[in-house]
Amino acid sequence: MKVQHIQVLVAIAEHGSLRAAAAAVGKSQPALTQALRQAEDELGVAIFARTSRGVELTEIGERVLLRARTITSEIDRLDEEVAQLRGEQIGAVHVCVSPLAAMRIMPRALTLFRKTHPDIDVRLSSGLFPGALKPLREGRIDILIGPTPPAGMAREIAIEHLIDTQILVVTAAGSPLLKARSLAELTGAQWIMIGAPGGPGDIFRQPFIDNGLVPPHATTTSESYFGALALVEHLGAVCTFPALLLEKMQQTARIAAIPIREEIAPLKISLMTRAGHPLTPAADALVNCIRRRVTAL
Repeated sequence: MKVQHIQVLVAIAEHGSLRAAAAAVGKSQPALTQALRQAEDELGVAIFARTSRGVELTEIGERVLLRARTITSEIDRLDEEVAQLRGEQIGAVHVCVSPLAAMRIMPRALTLFRKTHPDIDVRLSSGLFPGALKPLREGRIDILIGPTPPAGMAREIAIEHLIDTQILVVTAAGSPLLKARSLAELTGAQWIMIGAPGGPGDIFRQPFIDNGLVPPHATTTSESYFGALALVEHLGAVCTFPALLLEKMQQTARIAAIPIREEIAPLKISLMTRAGHPLTPAADALVNCIRRRVTAL
């Protein structure tokens, strides 16, 4: 399959219609239709199904798109890498960060990076596993910094441990729950889980199990740290929270740690990249700045 065909497939998938994709890549709609037909003929399968709303990926098309995105991202990185090796300050580094990394690691790391790479774009997004792993595998992001995923989720990903953080249980400042001294006293509390099920927020269950208690059900799940803390503050709910972030967040949210006697396993924060895919010189330089910042923590 030609590289142009692969780029066309990605454009159509991202824009949802041939007309929108054609406008985005600066080609005519008939030209895009012909390229799509040639790609489907060459593969011998339908990649898109035509609908009244535009086009949708078929089941096989989903798998084709996964490979296509990886190929297009590698082509982009090849161009950037060669330019950077020539000494040119062009290109971008895409970094996905957890809230802890966004607040405690990236500001200082970027300050260091800008001293040597003032013109390289750094594009930050937020995410936690499992949701952040797919764009990393597809090459849509270069670096992921956040809680270490379980081994079963880490295929095709290179993981470098950065730092551990103690995990606390927090509630609203002034809440009666601050008098609790054990997990058993919190089984009836309203729990907020930060992140998706199966993600790092799920860690609150295991300490209950380890201490012979039935883990409570998190009645509310929040993808946002700030949203979760607003609920904790206003509802008097509880959630697990990294100690390295508590002091920062207490500047804006009225929350406090509950002094329970049981210990919760620390959260491991790692730097993740795609295994077998070298970083561009600029991305590699940013990784070194991240390491220097973590050392200072």
